[in-house]
Amino acid sequence: MNLSRTQVNSWRLSRHHLANRTRKGQIEKVVSDLCGVQAQVLSYAGLAIWARVEGITMHDVQDALWKHRSLVKTWCMRGTLHLISASDLPVYVAARKTTSVVKRDWLTPEIDVEERKRIVHAIHEALDGEILTRERLADEVAKRLGMSASVRKHMLSGWGNLLHPAAEQGYLCFGPSEGSKVTFVRPDQWIGRWDEPSGDEAWKTLLRRFFSTYGPATYRDIGHWWGLRPDKAKMLMEHIADELAEVEFEGEQRWVRSEDVERIADVERVRSVNLLPSWDCYVMFYHPRELFVSQNHRARVFRKLEGNAPVLLIDGVAGGVWEQRRKGGRTELRVHPFSNLSSGQKQLVRAEATSLGEFIGTNVEVTILS
Repeated sequence: MNLSRTQVNSWRLSRHHLANRTRKGQIEKVVSDLCGVQAQVLSYAGLAIWARVEGITMHDVQDALWKHRSLVKTWCMRGTLHLISASDLPVYVAARKTTSVVKRDWLTPEIDVEERKRIVHAIHEALDGEILTRERLADEVAKRLGMSASVRKHMLSGWGNLLHPAAEQGYLCFGPSEGSKVTFVRPDQWIGRWDEPSGDEAWKTLLRRFFSTYGPATYRDIGHWWGLRPDKAKMLMEHIADELAEVEFEGEQRWVRSEDVERIADVERVRSVNLLPSWDCYVMFYHPRELFVSQNHRARVFRKLEGNAPVLLIDGVAGGVWEQRRKGGRTELRVHPFSNLSSGQKQLVRAEATSLGEFIGTNVEVTILS
């Protein structure tokens, strides 16, 4: 089947909850459907959720993390910080264990593979029934292992070089901050349940979800999402090969779940205007990228070191970029369209800005630049 750009964009927008926001109580489901939300900057993760869930504020996101514990913040895909649905976390841990790699930056002359394993297990033990800051966790691990000062220094690194492998094993995730200091907890105790599947079953679950949300996709897209070489990603795709159908999208062979083919073909056309933040998963994993933004504007969206710029999304593709800044008790929002907007599109931008103001708790003044 040959799928058009309109069909695919409408399908992806619907699956990303960008065609219509979902109701307020569905934060965990949205994060689950998206296969996690990148969260190096928590406020950006909050905005990614706001773009998809109706009537929420940043406090609702924080409550989901620290009060209801329906979301978990941890290092996950590509070794980067993510918000993950709490019920999904054991699935991600099981999948990560099958692709575990000892990264070079985890090893130093002071720390070999065996020492790293001892540190990881000591972290698990130290967090038993505890909520510990980075400094207190390092002290507890040092007490157990008699670590040298240099090894303790690595534990205190802001990059979390010795905390990543503990998160990978499901031994550690973030707890509520104490002032400006982050804390860590044991995930099984924090979320109160831990039903970890086999690696094969975990991958079937995650790949089904990935192809439903990001399809039509290829094994290279899986590799980009998870942080794997293409050959390894291609092997993983075999887990659900019998559930996938090959389609043609803009002259390229890609795959979708067999059960989704007719749904994509018959999807109702979506016309929408969305304000998406930096690091938004719709933007990061939209492939092929040349269909998302023209070469003339690509550098304005995809920046090498800073991730993608905040995007004005029009009917599923980049229609411009935007920026915000606080000024006194209000927020100034400046929108830079790549082409002239219709009066209807401008009205939708202003409606999004009003909703954004409710989310962050300020009045928002919008300037749409020509």
